[in-house]
Amino acid sequence: MTTGDADVSGILRNLGEQLSEVEILQSMYPGDGELELSQPAILDDINQYLEKQEVLPDRVELSLRLKIDECTGDLEAIFSLPREYPEAAFPTLYIRSDSFSRESQATINQDVRAFMERELVKGEPAVIAIISWIQEHADKYVYRQNDDSKMPTKAAKVESSGRFSRYWIYSHHIYSKIKRKNILDMSREYDVTGFCLPGKPGILCIEGDEKNCSDWWSVVRNWNWKRLSLKIIEEEEGEVEGKRIFQGFCEIGEVKSGSRDYHMDMGQFQTFLDQQ
Repeated sequence: MTTGDADVSGILRNLGEQLSEVEILQSMYPGDGELELSQPAILDDINQYLEKQEVLPDRVELSLRLKIDECTGDLEAIFSLPREYPEAAFPTLYIRSDSFSRESQATINQDVRAFMERELVKGEPAVIAIISWIQEHADKYVYRQNDDSKMPTKAAKVESSGRFSRYWIYSHHIYSKIKRKNILDMSREYDVTGFCLPGKPGILCIEGDEKNCSDWWSVVRNWNWKRLSLKIIEEEEGEVEGKRIFQGFCEIGEVKSGSRDYHMDMGQFQTFLDQQ
């Protein structure tokens, strides 16, 4: 068997395992909005590849909403399954809930990664075990109004660092609907303004309080990216609101449906910048 044959054989095994695991999850969470695939046709794409080995499908990305007793709303777990999973890699994962403070949300994401490294074994499906860990432990991270720790909620005003920052970030591409939704949601959570330019390449710009920008970046950089780099940091002393150039956070344009090599119209991008 050649190296190329071995690579294809490994991909086939991994995709077969991923397909089975997602189908089990669909049977476990059949409710409306419980489990969502970033690309609804991805399972058909995997089946096609398993049969013909022609077009390699994109990685599986899914969002799972869980009911946790202590959470006032749903807990959302966002999974991305690398092609090397489960044989040689773990899923990448991000957990979020309105019932978490910013600090506890960061902590649960650190702790679940530690659990994966400590308890799980590469070569075996892991998503269901991770979900079980979340269901068992999530209530420990929920903010409680009368908790003696008095951790601030996400809605609470974070004390300003007194410094303004603007980050310019380059990505090889930004296609994933789940990533793009989370980027938009997190702009509100961390009170940053700016934009997301999806497509290939992808460009992100965030601005706001220095600590908020740093905390936002520490989360986003740990998602699964082909290539993501922080190109420019602009920093200034003084009141943050007067230094912003963007009103809110928005996505510029849209990725054409079905296209995975869509290049953004740079003229449209320049027009957007000129309007700020």
